[in-house]
Amino acid sequence: MCLLYSNVRASRFGSACHINLPGKEAHVPQNLTLTENPATPPVIQTHRRRNILLLAALLVGALLLRLFALGSFPSNLMADEADNLVVIYEVLYGNRPGGIFGLDWKPNPILSLYATAPFVALFRDSALGLRLLSALTSVAALIPLYALYRRHLGGPAALLSLALLSTSVWYLNFSRSGWENVHVVLLTAVAFWLLAKALETGRWRYWAFAGVVASLGLYAYFAGRAILVALLVYAPVALWQHRKSLRRVAAGYALLGVVAVSLFLPQLPAIGRNPYQFNVRAERVSVLKAAETGYFGRQGTLDVLRYQLARNARFFFDGDVLAGDAYSPPEQLLKDTRPRYSPFGEPLLDPFTAVLFAAGLVLSLWRSGRYAMWWAMLLVPWLLTQVLTINTPDAARGIGMLPAIYFFVALALDRAWTLLPQATKVLRPALIIAVATAAAVTTLTYFSWAGSPEALSAREPAVPLERFEEWSELQVARARANQPLLPVTIWQQMQGGE
Repeated sequence: MCLLYSNVRASRFGSACHINLPGKEAHVPQNLTLTENPATPPVIQTHRRRNILLLAALLVGALLLRLFALGSFPSNLMADEADNLVVIYEVLYGNRPGGIFGLDWKPNPILSLYATAPFVALFRDSALGLRLLSALTSVAALIPLYALYRRHLGGPAALLSLALLSTSVWYLNFSRSGWENVHVVLLTAVAFWLLAKALETGRWRYWAFAGVVASLGLYAYFAGRAILVALLVYAPVALWQHRKSLRRVAAGYALLGVVAVSLFLPQLPAIGRNPYQFNVRAERVSVLKAAETGYFGRQGTLDVLRYQLARNARFFFDGDVLAGDAYSPPEQLLKDTRPRYSPFGEPLLDPFTAVLFAAGLVLSLWRSGRYAMWWAMLLVPWLLTQVLTINTPDAARGIGMLPAIYFFVALALDRAWTLLPQATKVLRPALIIAVATAAAVTTLTYFSWAGSPEALSAREPAVPLERFEEWSELQVARARANQPLLPVTIWQQMQGGE
């Protein structure tokens, strides 16, 4: 039967041909590439065109969800958004020190805010300019994610899973925020797609481009630093799986690392001027540091880590771990920011998606080597941004886990799609209806929660958008006069607030 695929080219690491039974959708293995020519079986061309059209429809729908009332909803700028915008005003109208390789207020590399600056210049009189890049990158991320998922799974499962991702409360919230953390999803997806292509083809350019994207992760929101770590953690498995090309893969990984580190070198002078200031954020949220003085009644590193592992293993399913008091180090008073990021006291995944995620994790264990990359993509950010930091689960820090989470969701959907008999004309449509219903529910949940008084209060200190023009004019004037950054808390005090 493989003669039917005379125009299917195996990669240099090729594998056996696989064809589904007649009447079922043809599934192409992850390391086979179809050529676009008339000799390709018509059923393959038909399924490809259908999937591309459905992906395009999904992208349009996801974009519309994000553009809807983006400049006015949510109806205030939380402190992270507002302080980002002040820095962008300094970039546009002032004399922000350090240039493109400086640090912002967090402090974090300022490159992401430079990327947002043109949108702010275009839409200066509303929050739209600040939030637009997050909306666009969150939609763009669906494209490399689809390409990655399709290396293992059928088109329907990949599309259904991405529909759930694009409408999840977790992803929607940060997709409609003037904060750079959602960019990590796009960078993660592109980096691992390039890695997969590098391993498949052995071409040096894919290794080098993977290093470029990993370096952008170092410049991005804090969670982006996990991208390079996850790529390297997967290296031993990749070397074993491709041991027939061991030297080439090892050299490719070396190239990836050299490119990533080299491109981050221009940032080092700004870090070197005040290394303590650059690392202060990591110090403040480190659970290992908290263990020295006691963390929720637990003392010592091992006791605290056991608690964190157990707590964050329930990350996705149990709303109780997203409720209750927050920890604050003795030397400072930290506001609990978790209620800004997701409905407080509710699990981060809706029940339907959570069941699929759990099922996908179990299914992946049967062929663990095949899914090792996805486990690295999940566990590395989980450990670095959840287990090792205080007050977790934290949806903002955990944003980089989304590509892996929804792959395991897709894995469960793919198995269900395969097992459900197509001939009944009922069960597969029922699965589609279930996904569509879950997507509609989570979309409505997001807009209901994000517009609620509780959520808006949790976003304080904030700038009400009805006062945005007044606040913006003041900040632009200060930027033009090269006056220091005016945080939201100070602005509120100037207005007679608490």
